[in-house]
Amino acid sequence: MISQEIIDFIRKDIDNRNEELFKIQNDIWNHPEVNYKEYFAHDTLTGYMEKQKGWKVTKHAYGLETAFVCEFSRNPELNPAVISFNSEFDALPGIGHSCGHNLIAISGVTAATSVANAMQKFGLSGTVKLLGTPAEEFGGGKVKMVKAGAWDSIDVSIMVHPMNRKSYSYCTSNAHSINKVEFFGKTAHAAAAPWEGINALDALVITYNAMSVLRQQLKPGDIMQCNFSDAGESANIITGYSAGTFIVRASTRGRVNKLKSCLLNCVKAGSIATGCDYKIEEQTSYDELISNEIMCELYRTYMNSVFDIGIPPLDKNNILNFGASTDQGNVSYVVPAIHGIFPVDSDVSPHNPKFAESTKTKKSHKSALEAAMGMAFTGLEVMGDDKLLANIKEAWKHDLEAKKSDA
Repeated sequence: MISQEIIDFIRKDIDNRNEELFKIQNDIWNHPEVNYKEYFAHDTLTGYMEKQKGWKVTKHAYGLETAFVCEFSRNPELNPAVISFNSEFDALPGIGHSCGHNLIAISGVTAATSVANAMQKFGLSGTVKLLGTPAEEFGGGKVKMVKAGAWDSIDVSIMVHPMNRKSYSYCTSNAHSINKVEFFGKTAHAAAAPWEGINALDALVITYNAMSVLRQQLKPGDIMQCNFSDAGESANIITGYSAGTFIVRASTRGRVNKLKSCLLNCVKAGSIATGCDYKIEEQTSYDELISNEIMCELYRTYMNSVFDIGIPPLDKNNILNFGASTDQGNVSYVVPAIHGIFPVDSDVSPHNPKFAESTKTKKSHKSALEAAMGMAFTGLEVMGDDKLLANIKEAWKHDLEAKKSDA
């Protein structure tokens, strides 16, 4: 473990900045912004990072207007290890920060800056990066950043997420694929000459019904969802164009790929039955989260020893699969990653207006800063121990190999 002197320094450093950090996350809470429009959050967070000693700040990074990367490096020739933290900051339409991304934003900033401050204070070598990752809520910001190479030079990725439950160090999620399905038919008068039309609404309904019948044969944990976004203009016109969004969700991306093939067959059924042409376009795809057990155990150890959180040892009863999906899963396929859970002052789950209210409180802020310290301690230990880092990477490769048989 890192020394008690470093732990005490980080706790004092964060405590000294507490009010400023609270103001930043509350400012973000008061300016909720949806996918790829998080301009206030982007400018607020990068503005703070530009004031920190020794940081290189790159705004509008990786081809995304609201992504950013901040880097602090000290003697990388002596220690090439690169650790990273994530800050999410997008809100949900209509209900603001009801997933607590204002807290995720400040936890990432806090962890990264406290690590850098400790490196300067104690003469530690290595590199720490803070990645500003927009559009987690179905926008796939990290998916685009992965493709742009954001984690190519990074060894590990560490982040946390607020929930209305106790702390967890080990967390999993479902994979999913979001697909836009369109049918192209031919309009006609529905009473005078319906035989002249080709009904695109019928094609969409057949697709939905085929998918619904298929659900009986799905495995536990498989989910297929749909909504109709365009179902025609008038009841007395044969619908010439229709569209819907179809989501397939499962425990692994291998299984999601199987479900996507099933969905395609349902779409083809609608097309063949009606004579419509079709188009299916995947809008985004999130992989399941692969949590690195070694880093999870480090995080658990620090949270328990420093804050007496009481996270139990890792076993099947202490793994949280929160059912939803996160683009941190895509990151976990390219570098070892963790996605810890910390509690907030709420009795309802995320994506609820009442949860949004809970994320701006002092109590929730304190919980986020404690999680940030756990991330910082974990990151510093990984950065300072090349044998530990090698073991983490080896375990991650083993996890990836095991995923090849999941479908």
